[in-house]
Amino acid sequence: MKHLGKWIRLIFIMSVFFVGTSQKAEAKTFPDVPSTHWAAKEINYLSDLGILKGGTNGQFNKEAPITRAEAAAILVRAKGLPTTNVINPGFSDVPKSHFFYKEIAAAINAGWFSKGTTFNPNNQLKRVDMAKITALTFGINGSVPVQWEDMGPGYPGNTYVTPLLASGITSGYTATQFKPSEFVTRAQMAVFTARSMNPEFRLKVIQYPQKAAEGIFYPQFKDNTGSYDVSYLNGRLQEEGQHLVETKQEIMNMALEDDLRGDNYLFDVTYSVPRADLNFISVLFSSAMYAGGAHGYEQLFSYNYNVKNASLISLADLAMKPDWEQKVVNRINEMNAEFYPDYGGPENLNELAGQFYMTPSSFVMYLNPYEYAAYPAGIREFSMPYSLIR
Repeated sequence: MKHLGKWIRLIFIMSVFFVGTSQKAEAKTFPDVPSTHWAAKEINYLSDLGILKGGTNGQFNKEAPITRAEAAAILVRAKGLPTTNVINPGFSDVPKSHFFYKEIAAAINAGWFSKGTTFNPNNQLKRVDMAKITALTFGINGSVPVQWEDMGPGYPGNTYVTPLLASGITSGYTATQFKPSEFVTRAQMAVFTARSMNPEFRLKVIQYPQKAAEGIFYPQFKDNTGSYDVSYLNGRLQEEGQHLVETKQEIMNMALEDDLRGDNYLFDVTYSVPRADLNFISVLFSSAMYAGGAHGYEQLFSYNYNVKNASLISLADLAMKPDWEQKVVNRINEMNAEFYPDYGGPENLNELAGQFYMTPSSFVMYLNPYEYAAYPAGIREFSMPYSLIR
């Protein structure tokens, strides 16, 4: 009975992760992967090819972790490696009776995983390990001068992460961090694999962080299609990075002169990239500072760039409809008045034309503290559809 239970469990694992290699799987979508999910196209692509399929519950289980054994099997199927008469790699924890023995042996013999006495097949796969086996499996090359916040220049994983970044296979876990020790999910595995197999899935515009000073980063971009020049934007962002360094230094110098509150002075800044494609790039900075007084101050500021025209744009440049400004003003005032009815709102966008950022599906106006509300209101963001202005 013990052995029967073991085989039932192994058969279940096979049904959750893989279809047979002898034929292509029937095309299928999954109820837990809507078309709007960030990895939907890649997941469906691999499902159609029979490299991955969902679980017995009918779901893809996109947030479930991937083990090292499962990753080996996925890559072997993706590359179509033969699994007959494979040389035994000799792992003490991967006997020939192991469910994924053939796939693990094939991946080891191909040089995708390191050899040793154990393979740890059930260990969850880390992002840095995923980068390594992906780069080796598909022969990914390329380089950009990236400076991660969490991986210094001497970090061994850079050898594999950087080519994936330069090739548009990854853009990091956050704008400035790769998070090499985070575990890989099924959705992430699908994206890494599909982008490596088919360049059509790769990011057309890649982004990577540059370090201006300790704790201060700014983004740089590259058009991986070679169609457009983004050097103007990169230059402006480099200037912004230097300006942020100077601002922080000024505040720290002020702190030295404040014997009472100087220890509390601070200046922190982070950024995100809500949109980066061959039409527009949008960079959103968020800063927080304290330089004496009753409280600190937080604010958003942004850079919006038209890739094809190689120019920074205001909302007026983005708009096409003749009555767009009044519509945006009305929307801001409606949403702001819902919570802060006593503070009025803008009559026009003369002072707010640059206070927006773009996502793939909408643009977002924002008001910083003290703008049409008391300080405790903080930063307010108002998402609006592009159809309002275009």
